[in-house]
Amino acid sequence: MKVRIYISHCIRGKHGKNATKEQMRKNNTKAILFYHRLKRLYPTTEFYCPGEHDEFVLIAYTKGFLSEEQILQVDCVIVSTCNLLLNYSPDGYISKGMKIENDYAVACRIPIITLTSTREQELRKIDQFLESLLK
Repeated sequence: MKVRIYISHCIRGKHGKNATKEQMRKNNTKAILFYHRLKRLYPTTEFYCPGEHDEFVLIAYTKGFLSEEQILQVDCVIVSTCNLLLNYSPDGYISKGMKIENDYAVACRIPIITLTSTREQELRKIDQFLESLLK
């Protein structure tokens, strides 16, 4: 069974619509680094990280081709193809977009785990989830 995990993370963060491109770049970079660590630790698991695709999304949003609501609708479609929604929140903050993704996962009965780091104690949550799929 192929396991797919959606990594929900802040893009604008606490700054919301006032976030600068630099703040969004930093948030995406943190999430992408986290994503690459997970890929190394769990090579047989597929991960989807929205920050990996943000250049396209930001251009489409800035040019008015996509609204924030449409972007989040697409994200939720992607969430629906996953076995787990993994909140990556180093500071414990759940953004508006993350909340929408989380609410969607709950409605679809997709489990949710929140991690703040890749410390061993945190990663046990993923290990336990993956082990539960084998039962």
